[in-house]
Amino acid sequence: MPKRREAQSSALSFMDCICCGFGAVLLLFILTAKAQITDSQEKAKQSVNAAKTLETAIHEAKARKLALEKEIEALDPQPNIKASSVAALAVEQERLAKAVEDQTNALTALKTNAEPTKQPAALDRPSADNSYLSGLRLRAPRAVILLESSGSMLAEDAKTAIQIIQQGTGAKSKKWLRSKAAVRAVLAAIPEGTQVAIFAMAEETLALSGSTKNPYIDPYDNKALLSFLDRLDKLKASGGADLSKALQTVTQMRQRPSSLLLIGDGLPTAPAPRSGSLTEADRVKLFNRAMAIRFNYPFNAILFPFSGDPSAAGLFWQLSGRTKGITLIPDNDWPSL
Repeated sequence: MPKRREAQSSALSFMDCICCGFGAVLLLFILTAKAQITDSQEKAKQSVNAAKTLETAIHEAKARKLALEKEIEALDPQPNIKASSVAALAVEQERLAKAVEDQTNALTALKTNAEPTKQPAALDRPSADNSYLSGLRLRAPRAVILLESSGSMLAEDAKTAIQIIQQGTGAKSKKWLRSKAAVRAVLAAIPEGTQVAIFAMAEETLALSGSTKNPYIDPYDNKALLSFLDRLDKLKASGGADLSKALQTVTQMRQRPSSLLLIGDGLPTAPAPRSGSLTEADRVKLFNRAMAIRFNYPFNAILFPFSGDPSAAGLFWQLSGRTKGITLIPDNDWPSL
């Protein structure tokens, strides 16, 4: 009797293709956002310069008109002045008055058109439900993103990361660039109406968005988004990662978050012991110490690869599962650069 062929399912590979497609579209939107905003600012600057030129022209025309009026008043009483000369001066006076009026109208129209409009920083951005990040539990009204900025974020192993730090080529690290791109991708996928606070998590916790007292921003606000993107571009990775201190910072915020996302590569590495060397058991202890803080909101994580931390994925899976969040380990081609 011939063997029955086993049914094979292609659903998983199909979903992978769909997710990659959505991820590519999403990244395209966020990469073009900054260029669009910069172009708008340049046009606004040109409008301001044009307005200043018009104001100068109006001032000069008014000065000439006033001088001409004084000249006509001085000439009118004199009988020897020809009527044609007075008429010519009157025509010139009328021409200047018309020029002042036209330039004033042009300046008013220019100022009206140059007024900033409250358009989102990136138009037609896909929602979180239609992206690669659809599983993240980033709940409104306030979400916090912790971007690990330790030295390990420069490479997939400690030896290579140390070499990159010594060579000073961290800004070109593919892993570090992917981590920053992941932050931009998450912001692009967050629905309108959600305030976001972004922190850099190293040995100290630094607010990348807003201010120290109020790190929350609207990711659809052009000015706030541009300010954050500039800080993100300049951010360097170095030192260790103190997860406990970062979570304490979040806990002490005046407005508590309703969800949290960690973008990192493994277990915390700070504070380091006196011996200077950290074993995996030491990092597990640091993780458990950070977990002394209880969460009443979803804890999500996106983990990039780092060798020598085999227990990291399991511990973060347990944490996200317990808080009704999710842990993602992205494919090597996400997000694309």
